[in-house]
Amino acid sequence: MKPEQRSHTLLGITRSKAKMFEYDVPPQYHINIPQDPSRLFTLSIGMLGDLAARSNEDSPEPQHLNTLRANLQFSARFFDSYMQGRFNQSLDPYVILLGAASYYLCELPGSSVVLAQFMGTHSPDLGGAGLEDLLRWTLQGDLSNVVDAVEGPYAPLIAAITPAIRQFFVDGSGLEDLFRRCNELKRTAYDLGSPRQLLLADVLCAVVRKKCSNSSWQALPHYTNLSHDQWLATLQKPGFMSELWPAQHLLGQSGVLRGASAVVQMPTSAGKTRATELIIRSAFLAGRTSLAVIVAPFRALCHEIRNSFVGAFRNEPVNVDELSDVMQGDFEIAQILGARQVLVVTPEKFVYVLRHTPELASHIGVLIFDEGHQFDSGTRGITYELLLTSLKSMLPPTVQKILISAVISNAPALAEWLNGTGSEVVSGTKLVPTFRTVGFSELDNVSWPTGFCCRR
Repeated sequence: MKPEQRSHTLLGITRSKAKMFEYDVPPQYHINIPQDPSRLFTLSIGMLGDLAARSNEDSPEPQHLNTLRANLQFSARFFDSYMQGRFNQSLDPYVILLGAASYYLCELPGSSVVLAQFMGTHSPDLGGAGLEDLLRWTLQGDLSNVVDAVEGPYAPLIAAITPAIRQFFVDGSGLEDLFRRCNELKRTAYDLGSPRQLLLADVLCAVVRKKCSNSSWQALPHYTNLSHDQWLATLQKPGFMSELWPAQHLLGQSGVLRGASAVVQMPTSAGKTRATELIIRSAFLAGRTSLAVIVAPFRALCHEIRNSFVGAFRNEPVNVDELSDVMQGDFEIAQILGARQVLVVTPEKFVYVLRHTPELASHIGVLIFDEGHQFDSGTRGITYELLLTSLKSMLPPTVQKILISAVISNAPALAEWLNGTGSEVVSGTKLVPTFRTVGFSELDNVSWPTGFCCRR
């Protein structure tokens, strides 16, 4: 099941209508809708159900799943724009639920959470006999909320699955029992349920499996070759990420969380800051180093990174310091090497530090260069390049070097120069944290404060 060109055209019209409401275009200037967008429901629901069913198989074929996920982006866009376009507001709760599930299963977790929040803390009765509220609660991911008690054939299983999900995300235990309960719920829906209940059960089980696979309890020990016990204090820390996003999975799959050097290409809002935290935490927990250095091209960015890491490592035996750009000795080598330490510096300051204390280089275990595209920015880029050239001769070969940027035109060549032949390039350029929209308009003396214009 795959959308054809006519379906894409109708989806484009549906999204255009939604954007006109979003940007407060007066109704008299809205586009005409030549066909009823509800014609896309059958296709969109079918693609969602297809992926959900395949995801629940014991050994799904990865390439086929990737194809289904790519197609499911069509469904996610349609459900979202149908709701935003106000075509039939009586369907909004059901459309929102399907849209949030579609976004999550096609690996757009941020969009999924945003859409799921429209449901509030309780789902109206959608004919799912309680399955709709359990799916809503699972997608929102707020374990402090509750799931409404229900009556019916699914009530005992819903009552068992809810605490099992909560328990797994609290301490990582009970995964097999959780999957067993989900399979039992799915079989019950197949035996007794309506078509809608069957769909909701399939989607719910697929979302639960995906959430558990994305969970830090599952992913981080696997990607780092560290035990649950080594990660335990971090995983139970309030505010630590409960799930990895696609960008962070890429780092894990590329061996970066095990100490591999790499050039990392990630689009804006893909989760680079959290990924950087994971790289440093993994190195500290594995005992590869006690000193990590982050080089950022601007003082304002250094300050922002430093504040973020102070919050991330709060109440932990990790010092986070930002060395000022004033050319003076505002650091003590003994203090830096006395505990786990994260230093955030500009290239100029780092050059100054290494010139005055070259012995520091031998203690660095992780070196992260943020905003790597600055290589192409005139004088600052030359400083950046000269710094790396100097460091290559000063640092031991065991140092993990990571260069991160949203835009690098020659990532493979840069990786080979920085880390040697066969160096890893983690390319997340195909990740889409959110869908982007380009609008075209014709100006005929009609305009709105939003800057959008339309022809009379």
